[in-house]
Amino acid sequence: VKETVSENDLYGRLFINRVFHITADKMFEILFTNSHFMQRFLNSRSIVDAVSTPWNRDSSGNQLRTLTYTVTINNPLCGKFTTATEKQILHKQSQKGQSYQVDAEVLTHDVPYHDYFYTVNRYCISRTSSHKCRLRVSAEVKYKKQPWGLVKSVIEKNTWGGIQENFKQLESDLLMEEYAINQSIEDSGKLVALRRRRRTLHRSLAESLPKRSSQHSSGDMRVESQGSIIGRKRDAVSRTTTIIVVMSVFLLVLVLLNVTLFLKLSKIEHAAQSLYHVQLQEESSLNISPEMVSKEDIPQYDKEQVKHVKGVLRDSIEMLEQV
Repeated sequence: VKETVSENDLYGRLFINRVFHITADKMFEILFTNSHFMQRFLNSRSIVDAVSTPWNRDSSGNQLRTLTYTVTINNPLCGKFTTATEKQILHKQSQKGQSYQVDAEVLTHDVPYHDYFYTVNRYCISRTSSHKCRLRVSAEVKYKKQPWGLVKSVIEKNTWGGIQENFKQLESDLLMEEYAINQSIEDSGKLVALRRRRRTLHRSLAESLPKRSSQHSSGDMRVESQGSIIGRKRDAVSRTTTIIVVMSVFLLVLVLLNVTLFLKLSKIEHAAQSLYHVQLQEESSLNISPEMVSKEDIPQYDKEQVKHVKGVLRDSIEMLEQV
């Protein structure tokens, strides 16, 4: 991509001329907004109490904003601190995402001969690719009134030394910021690639799971069929055992009933025989002639024995009815 800002736009001394792996928009945001980068940079330069206004468009079409801050200095000719006012001008020919040209006019208030001069820093940001831009920074010392030769040499010596130190650290910090930005992009790219690999893995697993599940289901069906056969065999064995036990108990009851019946029949037979003997005795006694036997000699029947025989017969009949 052709650079939209030429070197003819630069004047004074050139301090930074480098391509960064940072987009043009991101570079403008880093340098000319209240970004975390600028806050860290100002703190590292011992610049405190920084206050900035928002960007506002003027009548000519340029955009302006103003910064005020306090700078810590090490100059025996003045105090330890000096206040400064920085007027930033974003030129109207700048194109968003393509090129930015910003002039920063810096006026220090508490340094020797501050009413003689001010400095102008020009920042040119140009897009070189979708992820890169070129940053060129130049500076110039301008005079509001012409100083003596000795005064001018003192002003330029101190001013150029401070400007060079400032932009040297700015370039170093931008390189560190470039590394941090690209590292985060690389990490996010790795994360996206990891997510893609995970989705691919999930899809492959989803495709393979039905096959495995069908295999498992067929195996499970075989296992279930074998288990059902074994279960049926066990049920048949248990039913057979139950039937055998029930039949054994039934046979035992029948045996007990038969024994009881046998005993009762034995009693009936004994009672019948006893009754039969009694009847024989009665008949034999009746066949004897009355002349030969007196009334006292006629045997008297044992009433108790007859009653016992009747009771045995009654019990036997009841038992037979129950059976």
